[in-house]
Amino acid sequence: MKTKLKACFLPRTYLQNNYSLLHLLTQATRSVDLQEPEKQTIMRYLGGLDPKYALVVELQTFTTFDDICVLAHKVE
Repeated sequence: MKTKLKACFLPRTYLQNNYSLLHLLTQATRSVDLQEPEKQTIMRYLGGLDPKYALVVELQTFTTFDDICVLAHKVE
């Protein structure tokens, strides 16, 4: 039921947006180191791409970190 409620009421980009916010999290002048799942690694990778490439890659379908790396190389 929890999964169905999330699918119904949360936007599709909810996790990506929140991972992006977590990536930008800082404590004073230092970043916070976290053990992260693959979805977070993907968002961190996207944040490090040149914005003109990141915008194109984000519009594509990807599920794994390897997928996003291949897409980024194709766009580049």
